Amino acid sequence: MKIVFLFFVVTSCLCLSSSLSVDTYLTPRDKDQLKSVLLTGLESENLSDVFYAVSGLQQLDQQIPGVQAICNKLVKLVGKSKSLDSVYFSTSAWNVIATCSGKLVVDESVQDVYTMLEKKDIRDVHMSDLYFGVSILSNLNLKPKDITKLINIIKRKMKPDDTITDFGYSIHLLASLGPEGRFAFNRLSDAIMQVDQVDRKFLQFEGGLSVTALVLTGVYKFCDAVQCNTSFPIQNDQALMFSNYLLSRKSVQTPKGAYFLLSALKTLSNNKYHLPIAATLVKPMGDLDDTQKILSVRFTNLLGEPLPTSLSVGVESAMLNNKVVMSKNKFKSTTDKTVYELDFNEPDLSIGIYSIVISATPLEKVKIPLLGNTAIPLEVKVSASAVNIVDFKVGTTDNDQQTGPSLQTLKYGEKLPTQLKADHMQRIIVRFAIKDYQAKKHVLVHQAFVRFTNIKTGSQSVFVAELDSQNSYKLDMDLGVKSASFKHASGLYSIDLIIGDSLLKNPIVWHFSDIKLKFSEVESDASEPFADFYKPKKLISHTFREPEPRPPHIVSLLFTVLSLAPLLVLFVLWARLGVNIKNFPFNLSAIGFHLALASIFILFGMFWVYLDMFITLKYLFLLGISTFLFGNRLLSHIARRRNK
Repeated sequence: MKIVFLFFVVTSCLCLSSSLSVDTYLTPRDKDQLKSVLLTGLESENLSDVFYAVSGLQQLDQQIPGVQAICNKLVKLVGKSKSLDSVYFSTSAWNVIATCSGKLVVDESVQDVYTMLEKKDIRDVHMSDLYFGVSILSNLNLKPKDITKLINIIKRKMKPDDTITDFGYSIHLLASLGPEGRFAFNRLSDAIMQVDQVDRKFLQFEGGLSVTALVLTGVYKFCDAVQCNTSFPIQNDQALMFSNYLLSRKSVQTPKGAYFLLSALKTLSNNKYHLPIAATLVKPMGDLDDTQKILSVRFTNLLGEPLPTSLSVGVESAMLNNKVVMSKNKFKSTTDKTVYELDFNEPDLSIGIYSIVISATPLEKVKIPLLGNTAIPLEVKVSASAVNIVDFKVGTTDNDQQTGPSLQTLKYGEKLPTQLKADHMQRIIVRFAIKDYQAKKHVLVHQAFVRFTNIKTGSQSVFVAELDSQNSYKLDMDLGVKSASFKHASGLYSIDLIIGDSLLKNPIVWHFSDIKLKFSEVESDASEPFADFYKPKKLISHTFREPEPRPPHIVSLLFTVLSLAPLLVLFVLWARLGVNIKNFPFNLSAIGFHLALASIFILFGMFWVYLDMFITLKYLFLLGISTFLFGNRLLSHIARRRNK
């Protein structure tokens, strides 16, 4: 059982590898786009952008404009920032230009690097700091004082739970140390296990393009330094999926993204382990028709450069409508070393979209194996340059079907010499078939319409011609039922046949007749002119409901007086009877209780005037507590005094 399972897994992996391919590359247009992005980085005041721009232009083999001005900018910016990354970017850009006059003042930063490498406590030292620091020394033709100590620091800093970005910096750092960094070889496969797969076509690391390119280029440099040879950790199918991901990001809009994209693509196209190739159609979907059937396919590396060997390109299978129509056909080479052509002009081939699988094998012995050169899927469209409308008939008949339809036959391109006439008690019938000129076979189209256009108003009514069992198209329309589509407007109409399909290079619009339509007078309605249909409509103004009218001012005043009347009665009675305040206890609890109670009444008044509910509740909570405490002590005092 284990053997069967292992065989299934191995077979699945081989099938996945053989079915993977790269269907695009870095075209001249893409390179121009990347160049324009990189040139914007030269104007930046950010040292990293300047480095990415300078290094990216070098990878594109483009001249760097205004070299001395850039050098002066590097001198100025590195004087403002002494951080390790700033010094790294400035010294790296300085080395890329290589013709700068002057000097970068970075002596203090060099001493900081040596101090960092001599530290015993490295908990605050990040892997990126080590990479930038050692790279600064390398840019200045300096070396760490103790390589063994540096390697021990790297060993202590490399942990299984490191981020993939830290791993990328560490693998670049170890690559610069040569064979002595081989101790980290086993970490490569662990890091590659962290890759994310998308749609079984793309591979990327968390962090996007820059992190993926950082790790990818680091792995290749590391293996070059420690001689991985046959134990290279990136499998062939993984290299193809990394290639697909990188090329899906070729529309980047930042100098950083352009630099990392070019760096990774150049690494994949120039290494000693494998060479991913791109197989692309020279024209979109082949752009073939029934008169010109030469299929051109271009084979290049990811940068659009010619391959190091000629190829033998053949068709494994070509399918149309799930039927194999071609196999074992060979492509021919052309004067362009990257382009191969196939004669698609076989008598049994008709228009349609073909699913083709091709393979390309090297004609010479190559040291570096090609990837993505077998089982390459292509979609090729063979269009019809022109089609013929045959068996075309048009006429009218009564709805009661007591008399047969009176149909007239027309040839494609002609027009009926006389007008047709029909009323709401009749039907209009149009029948036709479509064939291609070359194979004389029926052609099925996505769009077959009959359009009626009012000569006077320009309004249009369009109806679909349905496909029947004989692969012919038919429109059988009851005018009484469809009168609403014509807005019940009687008059003279032109009739056009409209044919359209993705497999037709030129759509057909054929004006084959005029017809005079008459609808019942009861249904007759003034039709809006066709041009007026697209004019701006009348503005719709919305009116909100008007508020209820307020009562007269005197009513409001009367209500207020009635509300205050009990208080007025209280003061009058106090004046008549006399207010006895002899027994009022003048202590803290009594005064506090009455002040708090009065404050509550004042708060209610303020709530009625301008305070909102939330603020009122907050103050009421504080006043309520104090009122409760003072009131409790006051009642206790009164009770004790009565007991005496």
